Amino acid sequence: KHEAKIKSLTDYMQNMEQKRRQLEESQDSLNEELAKLRAQEKMHEVSFKDKEKEHLTRLQDAEEMKKALEQQMESHREAHQKQLSRLRDEIEEKQKIIDEIRDMNQKLQLEQEKLSADYDKLKIEDQEREMKLEKLM
Repeated sequence: KHEAKIKSLTDYMQNMEQKRRQLEESQDSLNEELAKLRAQEKMHEVSFKDKEKEHLTRLQDAEEMKKALEQQMESHREAHQKQLSRLRDEIEEKQKIIDEIRDMNQKLQLEQEKLSADYDKLKIEDQEREMKLEKLM
């Protein structure tokens, strides 16, 4: 019964982990697409401004935009690293819980086996007493 419950909980946890990973991958791809779209938007804005400005101004704007994009990508990387670290910590915690449940299950199984053996022993003793009682009667 405990094994079945552990297996069910483990399966459920793995299913949730898969869903979480899929959502994270989806989020990452959407974030990258958003960053690309924002970069394209900025490029369009810069290109309109560049038509009105001198060559030097265009180069400065492009450099500033490049720095802004690099900063965005860096902040995205940092956020992703923090998220990965948090998820790894959660996985470790859940693995500890699984290990504790397995240990508890093994202890319960051993106790059940001992109680079953004790029960069988008492049952035999009871039968022997019944037989002695019948003989005496």
